[in-house]
Amino acid sequence: MLVLFKKVVCALIAAMALFIGWPVFGQIELALTVEPVRALLYEPIYAKVVIRNNTGGVLPFDAGRDSARFFFELERNKNNTVKQNDRAPLLFGLKLVPAGSITNVFNLTSLYAMQSRGLYKVRAYLEWNNLLFSSQPVELEMLKGFEIARVIAGVPGEQGAMRVYILEYLTQEKGEQVYLRIEDANSSTVYGMHKLGHIVRVRKPEMKVDEAGNVHVLFQTMAMVFVHTAFTPYGVQLFSRNYADKSNMITLVNLPNGQVSAAPLLPREQNAAGSILPQDSSATQSVPNAQLDRGGSFGPK
Repeated sequence: MLVLFKKVVCALIAAMALFIGWPVFGQIELALTVEPVRALLYEPIYAKVVIRNNTGGVLPFDAGRDSARFFFELERNKNNTVKQNDRAPLLFGLKLVPAGSITNVFNLTSLYAMQSRGLYKVRAYLEWNNLLFSSQPVELEMLKGFEIARVIAGVPGEQGAMRVYILEYLTQEKGEQVYLRIEDANSSTVYGMHKLGHIVRVRKPEMKVDEAGNVHVLFQTMAMVFVHTAFTPYGVQLFSRNYADKSNMITLVNLPNGQVSAAPLLPREQNAAGSILPQDSSATQSVPNAQLDRGGSFGPK
């Protein structure tokens, strides 16, 4: 009788947990990590989820009656539920064997409407056999960056199409990071949000657009290195090149063929180099033999 009573109590607790949304633990384990937890608006935020099957049987993710359903719950500022952009299943067409585990990474920025500043709480859930299993919650913060520069340009071959290229920076634990956001000037579409790297705010970053409509960015990073990178109007990165030189005199120039290149500042241009901090470099020499290395739609606003 005691064993039967315990089973009845456990069943009642499980039913109550599903009814009022309490998570239960044991048969299925969910581990959630989020990176980064302090992000700029529109920056990709990746949720890594590990699911372990301790049920003793196969755990299916399909359209059957015994199927498991995986989903996230996002809350902003403690009481506002964040809607999912697409209601399609996040996991489908797979079976998790007994004692097996799977790891998946999801881009929360593209899955959910996270276009507002504030604190968010993220939790991963799995519903199966009338039970609700949950991960531990993770808190993250969406922030607005500080704008450095902005360029508006057309898209060649597309009449009336305009892009807004915006450089922003955000202070992180490991220093200030510079970002490029690409927006449609005529709608709320964001074509890309890219973290370009650490920025040293001695020389103001530069932006130019070439004849093909690609945007070029030049900024100074650690160890007196300059980074020249370029993106298409649709947010695809074309290249990233590093120029290592201590003279601090590199700029973007428009070439006669319509392309944009990084080149040494001419003497008459050196005094016109912009700054965003008062301790601007006073070096006046050009850049001989710069060392060159090669590096490697987010929906509505």
